[in-house]
Amino acid sequence: MPEGIHTSNQIKVFILYLLMKTGYPLRFSDIASIVIRDGFVDYFEFVSNFHELCENGHIAKVNAPEDTGSDEREMYQISDTGRKIAEELSDNMLNSEAREKAYISALRYLSFEKRGTKVSHEIETAGDGSYIFKCSMTDCDGKVFSMELKADSYYQIEKMRKNFEDRPDIIYRGILSLLSGGAEYLGF
Repeated sequence: MPEGIHTSNQIKVFILYLLMKTGYPLRFSDIASIVIRDGFVDYFEFVSNFHELCENGHIAKVNAPEDTGSDEREMYQISDTGRKIAEELSDNMLNSEAREKAYISALRYLSFEKRGTKVSHEIETAGDGSYIFKCSMTDCDGKVFSMELKADSYYQIEKMRKNFEDRPDIIYRGILSLLSGGAEYLGF
């Protein structure tokens, strides 16, 4: 497990911190994805500590709105006591790098989830021994992004694939920024 989150109490504060920062009710599956996404907490530790937080009243269960389009009817939000715990203990018990990385990752996840973004990619072999990396994103409104790039080596194509799988939202925003003139720091 990465540095800074080892004990059950740290895991609980981490869960509360992310719920506090998110600011609105979430489904159990979304909370689990957010908390375990960066490898700071594994799934079994999350489940055990999450249920204990619910039992102690630090996380409250609420009903999902009717129009969410999901079968998951229960949502969860941080309670007032949970918020006080997160505010008082997160700075002292959690590594600041882990806190901020997890929060940024959570925002990205929720942004993509709300829009129903689907990410896809494929690798083709070109006739000259090079590779073509094709990637795209669609959301509820249709195609958002589509791109093809040529790579000269298998190593390069694998790096493209891994980076796109790990951070499709950052790649999309970076390309959008470059094309719209928002990346002056790169010499444009």
